[in-house]
Amino acid sequence: MSATPKPTLAKDPELTEAVSDAIDVVSNPTELAINLLVLAAAIAVAVLITRKLKQWVGHQRPKRLVFVEYLATPVLTLAIIGGLSRFGGVLANPLVGLAGSLLGLFAVIRLLGALMEIAFRPTPLLKFMLRLVTVVIWLAAVFSLFEDRSKLIAKLYSAQFKVGGIALSSDGMLNGLISGVVVAIVALWADKSVGNLLRRSRNLQPNFVLALSRVMSVAIWIVATILIFTAADINLTALAAFGGALGIGLGLGLQKLAASYISGLIVLFEQSVRVGDNIVSNSVSGRVTRMTVRYTMIRTRDGVEAIVPNDLLTNNVIVNQSWSDRNLRLVCGVLVKGDADLTLARELFVEAMNAQPRVLQEPAPHMYITGVNDKGIQLDGHFWISDPENGQNNVASDIYDAVLGAFRKHGIALVAQ
Repeated sequence: MSATPKPTLAKDPELTEAVSDAIDVVSNPTELAINLLVLAAAIAVAVLITRKLKQWVGHQRPKRLVFVEYLATPVLTLAIIGGLSRFGGVLANPLVGLAGSLLGLFAVIRLLGALMEIAFRPTPLLKFMLRLVTVVIWLAAVFSLFEDRSKLIAKLYSAQFKVGGIALSSDGMLNGLISGVVVAIVALWADKSVGNLLRRSRNLQPNFVLALSRVMSVAIWIVATILIFTAADINLTALAAFGGALGIGLGLGLQKLAASYISGLIVLFEQSVRVGDNIVSNSVSGRVTRMTVRYTMIRTRDGVEAIVPNDLLTNNVIVNQSWSDRNLRLVCGVLVKGDADLTLARELFVEAMNAQPRVLQEPAPHMYITGVNDKGIQLDGHFWISDPENGQNNVASDIYDAVLGAFRKHGIALVAQ
């Protein structure tokens, strides 16, 4: 992208005359000292008044506070020196007039910055960068006025150098800095807005929302990066070669991390695992409480949060106990003596299971004889619950407690293990 041509003094006669008159005043040391002292005093007074205004506005009115922080100091300084120059004398000169024009330009630039901060609500770091950029833009505008009169400033504007085969210029870097902050703020706002829009959708599953938001986020920041490099006059072809070599190095070192991200997108789009599912992954068993593109968080029965990289979910067998529905079958077993009344024992066991409010009646609890040996007869009760996230051992404990009480009451003896 070619640099935007600057309004040089030679092309603006009125500006040329104003700067020339101001330089004539600078040649008089006495007038220059007085004007600088007055300007410094005006800025100091404006800063003090701005502090008082910030305290008066307070943080309860953030939008007004933003305007005060951006505009109060330049506007008050402009008002003070404008009022003093009306009294005539040494202050009624072209230098003060030029300073007033530059302050007016600064106020306009700061106003645009304030409007952008209120509209896009950037992060604290980007907010600081935006306020710094408004100053940089103003300084660049001031320096451009004197580019034709200063060889040093003209040299700084035209300076060029290379870094790793990439040609850079001071003018391009300045444009890149300014455009970079603005584009980053807009990109961050767009990223948040797209994420919020997807989350408010009633037609998308949570896994799709997370996956699409990440894909859109990557796309937004890729476009933002291209715009920033274009504004900085960086050759994308040379950058592609450099980025390719860097990408190979990073790919070899971060291949496991990249595998986790790609696996995360696969899991999210396939919905093989969802938040709220009860799964068993390797030696980890529990309920999925959170999913990101890189990892899945599982809360185990012990109340411990296990962080499982997503590549393990795609490269290993996963038992999803909530795939078709949230119902989970549990088993409670006892070993009774061989001469026990099995019919009564099974009835008492079924009654104990039915007495628990968390045990489902459909499918209904069942009793099975699962083993016979010289020690006794193994009875297993199978029952279903629909809220495994509320605990599994606790409901089994309540059933065992009820079974033991019923067996003691009816004289059914257990076999010592």
